[in-house]
Amino acid sequence: MSEQPHLKAYLCDECWNVLPHFVAKAPQVKRRKIQKNDWSWKQIALWTLGNISCLVVVGYYLWFK
Repeated sequence: MSEQPHLKAYLCDECWNVLPHFVAKAPQVKRRKIQKNDWSWKQIALWTLGNISCLVVVGYYLWFK
């Protein structure tokens, strides 16, 4: 047996040397590029109008149904 069996999963030296050993590397930090979202006034108006219309429909069904 090996001198430090807890480090070698209680395997004999011959069995331990036969197993493939892999070295863990530190993960590389990936940096994201910041994307600038430019919204035009037309898109903002349409988005707001769509949200308001959805709220009106939900309010109608909650109030009258």
